[in-house]
Amino acid sequence: MCEEGPLEASPVDSDISPVAVRAVRGSLYSVGASMVTLVLGITRSILLARLLLPEHFGVVALALFYLGLASRLRGFGLNMALIHRQEVDETFLRTLFTLRIGLDLATSGLLLMVAPFLQRMYPQMPGLGSVIAVLIVAYILSDLSSLQETLLRKRLAFSYLAWMDILASAVMTLVAPYLAWRGWGIWALVAERLSGLGMRFLLSWGPFRLWRPRFGWDREVVRWLWRYGRPSWVAANLTYLLDTFDDFWVGTALGKTPLGYYAKAYEFARYPRRVFANPLVTVFGPVFARVQDKRVELSRAFYRSALVILRTGFLIAGVFGLAMPEFIHYVIGEKWWPMLWTFRLMLVYIVLDPILMLIGNLLFATGRPDAMRDARIVQTVFFIPAVIVGASLAGINGVAVAADAMLLVGGWRLYRPLREMVDFSWRRLVVHPCVAMTLAWTVGFGLEQTFPDPSWQALLLKTGVFLSIFGGFLLISEREDYAKGLRLMWQALWGQRARVM
Repeated sequence: MCEEGPLEASPVDSDISPVAVRAVRGSLYSVGASMVTLVLGITRSILLARLLLPEHFGVVALALFYLGLASRLRGFGLNMALIHRQEVDETFLRTLFTLRIGLDLATSGLLLMVAPFLQRMYPQMPGLGSVIAVLIVAYILSDLSSLQETLLRKRLAFSYLAWMDILASAVMTLVAPYLAWRGWGIWALVAERLSGLGMRFLLSWGPFRLWRPRFGWDREVVRWLWRYGRPSWVAANLTYLLDTFDDFWVGTALGKTPLGYYAKAYEFARYPRRVFANPLVTVFGPVFARVQDKRVELSRAFYRSALVILRTGFLIAGVFGLAMPEFIHYVIGEKWWPMLWTFRLMLVYIVLDPILMLIGNLLFATGRPDAMRDARIVQTVFFIPAVIVGASLAGINGVAVAADAMLLVGGWRLYRPLREMVDFSWRRLVVHPCVAMTLAWTVGFGLEQTFPDPSWQALLLKTGVFLSIFGGFLLISEREDYAKGLRLMWQALWGQRARVM
């Protein structure tokens, strides 16, 4: 195995493949759109946090758990199967579409029948059953949209996906806060989901449509989907359970108000995934599939994307963790103060969640869903009892620690199958940002102790010192990697264009 990393062993970057060019440009489209949606999302989240109560978020979080659980039953890894398969013809698409519609109807009907029983299970959460029934429509729209969106990703049409993200986020930001201001309560959060997913559906089946839907059925295609989808389906279901079991247990064992605090902390902890990991994985998932038989190119693509995701995760975790007291005090309101240390305990989650997401997409794209399935089984066996014990011992803070530990277990389990697919230096990927984060956060947190109350002065001092130490350490220790990355971006954006001209 190569321990110096693909960048060290790579050929001269002046000869950049067309896939690399599209990957770089797609990354810029996706990250650019993500920055816009980040601003809109944070604005929306702040307004909703100020206008609504924690218990409103708790009810919707539990409803989303059951909706997501039903959606997992119909998944079967169909989107990743479409990405992974090299040859996709009309017969394949028609069969895939027919199978998806059938699974949607079956699982949606089952959930509608179960919704009244769920309401009886949670008498302390009025409106839960109605929220589930209405949101079923949103998740049908989402599942239908995902077919066209997956085709766009497969063809590397990232500019369309970027516009879809921006427009959907803009509609959500207009609709949800307005309805919350008008006193709609939990229904403002329901409208947030409906409006965003509805906009994605209109765009994906309207101006951005790549394929006209038709029904069809081919047994050989179904057999292939079943063979590929079985481990993918198990892995996806376990992934969902790992993402949401903590919500379920907090809401069931601790109640809707603690769940509201935990759900909000968890929402903020997932921002790095939404802002940087999702856009990059959207780009690199299809890229991984295209170069799955070329180990050097696959290793290089993984290393470069992991380098960006890890350092961005450390940066956001450090800054946001130090800024959270002032963020609560000045922005979302003192009623959210109990979530402070829940969020801070999730800093490990903030860093690890995006990189494990990237590894998972690489394994799916290269035809190794079995590795993700096995890792998810190990994580689930660990996580469920850890959440139960953590909640009983330390409430939502104990659950946050369990989530961190679960990701560490997943990283340990995925290391070997990842090594079988790509060559990289784990030391180069992880050690430098870990040291930089530890030094910078220790100094920043020490400064916080000299300011017992939140203030703008404390915020500027803490974050300024953190950014100086963190950024300075990485620039000194990794300047060669950054120089190579900038040269690659320049050549991909302008060198190829110059040769064409």
